[in-house]
Formats: sequence, C-alpha cells, structure tokens
Amino acid sequence: MNHFIFVVCGSREHIETLNYSLQFIRHFSLFPILVLTDSKRNEIPIKHDNIIDVNTPEYMDNHQASIYLKTGLHKYLNIKDDDLYCYLDSDIVAINENINTIFANFKEPILFANDHCNINYFSPYSVHCSCLNDTLRRNNEYAEVDNFFEQKFFNQIKLNSLDKLKLERQFEEIKKINIGGLSKSIIYLIKRYLLPLDKFKFGGYFFNKKEHFWYNSNNEIIHFDYPFFAKNLYKKTGIYFDKVNNKWMNRHDEDITPQTPACRHFLEFCEKKYNLIISNNWQHWNGGVFLFNKTSESFLDYWHKITIDEFENSYTKTRDQGTLAITAWKFGLQDSETLPLTFNFIAEFDNPNIAYIQEKGFTNDGFKTILNPCFLHIYHEWGHEGWSIWDYVTQLLMTFEKK
Repeated sequence: MNHFIFVVCGSREHIETLNYSLQFIRHFSLFPILVLTDSKRNEIPIKHDNIIDVNTPEYMDNHQASIYLKTGLHKYLNIKDDDLYCYLDSDIVAINENINTIFANFKEPILFANDHCNINYFSPYSVHCSCLNDTLRRNNEYAEVDNFFEQKFFNQIKLNSLDKLKLERQFEEIKKINIGGLSKSIIYLIKRYLLPLDKFKFGGYFFNKKEHFWYNSNNEIIHFDYPFFAKNLYKKTGIYFDKVNNKWMNRHDEDITPQTPACRHFLEFCEKKYNLIISNNWQHWNGGVFLFNKTSESFLDYWHKITIDEFENSYTKTRDQGTLAITAWKFGLQDSETLPLTFNFIAEFDNPNIAYIQEKGFTNDGFKTILNPCFLHIYHEWGHEGWSIWDYVTQLLMTFEKK
C-alpha cells in the first residue's frame, strides 16, 4: 500500500503551512495521507483526520523535535513488506494528479531528490564557520555600488548593447597610431575638454558633458563616463574596480565582488569525525521529498542517530540535511539515482530563471526548457503575492473552491 506522510510540530507558522498544503494533496492523492506530530507542542490544531501522535523528548525545542520525528518516522509506522511511503515537507505543494506516479520511481533502499546546489555551497549553512557571515558582509558592502549607480541613472537608463559596442569600437579606433586615428582623437579631445559645449557628437552618438551620459539617436542612454562615476563612487564609498584582476575592492583593498557563500568546512568536519571523504562538487540530496519502505530502516536508523547526536555539537547547525549527506556516503549511495526534478521542483524566489507563465508553464532555466512538475517545493517566500510561482498556487486553490 502506498502512503504520503508529513511531519510537523510546534509553531503556528509551520502548522498553517501544512494545513494549506494538505488542501492540495487531498485534492489529487489516490492514497492515504498521514501526519506525524507531537500534538502537545502544537500552537494550533492540524486540520486532518489521519494523525499519528508521538511524545517527543521534553528537553528538545520544537525545531529539534520536528527533526527527531522526521528522521525517525519509520519507528512509528507499522511498515509491512508491501508498504511504500512518500515523505513530504510541509512546504511541498501538490499541483496535479501526477503526484501519484512518484511511487513507481522507488529503488531500494531509499530514494531522495537532488537539492539545488552542490555540497560546498551548502557547507556554510551546515556548520558554524565564519564563511556565511563574511560572504554576506562583503556582498552587502558591494550593494553600495549598485545603490550608487541606481541613484545616478539606472532608473532611467535603457542600455542598448549594440550601440554601446559600436561606441566602444569608435574609441578603440582613435587609439590606433595612424593619421585617421590621430585626427579623430584630436577632434574628440578638443570637443570634450576645450570647447564650451554642453554636448557634442562623436561617431554617431552624443555626449552630455553635464550629465556624463552617452545617448544614441533615439535619445536613449547607452553608456556613461566610467572614470567620472568611478571617481565619485570612490569618494563616497571607498570602493573601486580593479581592472587588472577584474574585482571590486573596498577601502581596505578587500575583494567584495559578489559571491555565493561556499566553503569546505563541512567536508573537513565529515573527514575528521566520520572518516568520510566527500567530493566538494557532489550534488547533495534534498530532504524535502523521499521514498522509503521496510528496506530503508537501516539507513533511517543511522540518519536518525547521528542527527540526534549532532544536536549536542555546537559546531554543527540543527538541521537534518548535513547528516543526510553523511548517511548517503556512509552507505555508499552517493552516486545512486535520485527522483526526477518534477517530484521536487525547488522554487527559488531570487532566481529569475525559475518562473511560471500561463502560456508556457514552469521553467528553471529561463524558459529554455519547459517543465511539468507535480510537486512544488516553496521553501522560502511562502505567501509572497506577485511572485509567479505563488500566484499560480493561489489561483489553483481557487479552482478547488469553485468545484
């Protein structure tokens, strides 16, 4: 028998998320839906009629208790030889009847979906190293650059890449050591710096001396006087662009070029404590959706044990995904197949390539390809109106209510 199962306990926020998601899966599921919880911790009731109530250790906080139940859920199910379960995080939203086909993908001993990044990018979020805060600090410092240019002109500018390229080619021409280049260079320098002109024409484009902007024939800003603005940026913020190394530097000559936090500290921890050498480009698993049965018990037992053990470790953060990676490598499953993307479509709000358009559908690569997911994993920005993914979900729910 196939089953879907959720785990949640504690705060109103998480239970409200589950109650919302339950409306969708009840609409599409052909199989029983279970919820594992510790009801004495819950701030509001779970709106479901098939609940397994478990007493979690009192010394744990609600976050730890939820992880305790999730990694140990098999202990509270009477799993028979022909039973197959699909675990779902509370922020997984079912959007069509294809959710029922997920069970056909199962491969022993357990089957997870991929996460959206490699393990080295997950590392700063799994251990208490300084990498995450340090990268975010430098990214926030770089934000002064964007704010500076936006305040100056980016709210008005319409950069035409072809015009910009043509203009830059004109400048390359006047740098050449020949009669034509020299004469054009002299004319440009006289207009730019000697004649009392408000604006002048060069190579088919116009330069406004007061604004320090270049315009095309349609009066669109296509370029700007970089040295002028760079000088002003440095005076205001101490930030400058190192052309030799292609990096943005602050007043302390520290690289603040925007980066995604990444490090090897989690991998080093795994090698030291668990004697596991995990590749830093390993595509790690996401714990939001997974399939398990009776053959999964050894895997789940180990995952549960080390996860609870790590609660006492001040270096590791309280979550289950790092210990999932350790368990996967411990059992030699790191190269095993994973669930297709359609069963765990991770919706990242800040990623413009992930979107939904009614005429096309869903995409995770800016509509180079179209996807037809059946589960949406909305792990952040839950309830964000105006986001194409969330707007799709709310409109879908309205169709249920009309029936």
